[in-house]
Formats: sequence, C-alpha cells, structure tokens
Amino acid sequence: MTLHQSATAGDRRLPLLRVLFTLVAAGAGSALIVLAFSPFSAAAAAFSAPLYAVVAGGYSFLPFLARRLLGLPWAATAAGCLAGVLSAPISPIGLLIVVPFVAGGAAYDAVAWALARAPWLADRDRWVFTIAAAVSALVLFIVSLPVFSPVNRGLPLFLAAVLAGRLVGQLAASALAGLAADALHRFGPQRR
Repeated sequence: MTLHQSATAGDRRLPLLRVLFTLVAAGAGSALIVLAFSPFSAAAAAFSAPLYAVVAGGYSFLPFLARRLLGLPWAATAAGCLAGVLSAPISPIGLLIVVPFVAGGAAYDAVAWALARAPWLADRDRWVFTIAAAVSALVLFIVSLPVFSPVNRGLPLFLAAVLAGRLVGQLAASALAGLAADALHRFGPQRR
C-alpha cells in the first residue's frame, strides 16, 4: 500500500481486526524490544548519549512499520501509545516512556500525512517517510533535552552528536520499516 492510498483497498475497507491486530502486535513487539534492549540501552546511555540515541531508533521500528503496513495516518501514533503503555512496567522511567513513543510516532504520522498532499512530493513515498523520520528525530531530540545535565545542554558538540544519533536511529528505523513493509506487501498473507 502506498502512502497515497487511504485505509481502503479498492472499495473494501481494511478489516477492523487487521488494524487492531497490527497495532497491538506493533505495540507488544516494541515492548519486547524495550525489554531486550534495556540492559544495553542503559549502558549506552551511561556511556554515551549519542550512542544511546542511535540505539533508541530501534524502538521506532514497529510503530513505523504499522504506519507503512496500514497506510492509516495515525497508525504510528497509536502503535507508539500502545508500546509506551505496555513498556511502562518494564522501563526504568515507568509511564514516562509513553512520551517518546507517542511523540516520535505522532511526528512521523503528521509529517507523512502533510507531505502526502504536497504535489511536489507526489508518488515519492521514500522521500516522504525519510523526511518524516528526520522530523521525528528532531522531536525526540527536543523531548530528551530535559534529561541532559545543565553542563551537557551547554555543549554544542554534545547536542549536535546526540541529534546526529537520533537522525541515524530514526532514519534507519524508517528505512527498515519500509523494507519490511515492502516484503510483507509482496509476499505476505494478504497478497492474493
């Protein structure tokens, strides 16, 4: 399904069960990624905030994939919300983990939705999702600013490195989500 297709395939709407299953699977899968990455991400955060920013891009993979699979303009946000709620009990920051999941998903969804209507980007899904991922990286960078020490917030090279890490992580998550969505659309069970 391309960016410009809505939640319909021809005259048929996406079945509600498929939408719900995809969102719940993306949310639960993301919670499992948080669980699996927790020891490494905590060590990465303590060792290097830019490295953590790259690793944290893995948390966006499944919400981005849900958006690409469903083609619904709010799918990454909904999957991110579910991921945050399901991750809260296992996350060191508890319910606060909902904020980056929802912020990253909402930025991705909003930019993809807005650019889908841009005539200069028509039929260029890869660029739309690349720009959406870059904006989500910027939003996640802004969301993470309060957790930096005042000393680190005053270091331009540190901030640039963290922003670069966010960009790498989010762009990689979006690119992998695109590859996975293409493969699932081509070879998946919905193919007839």
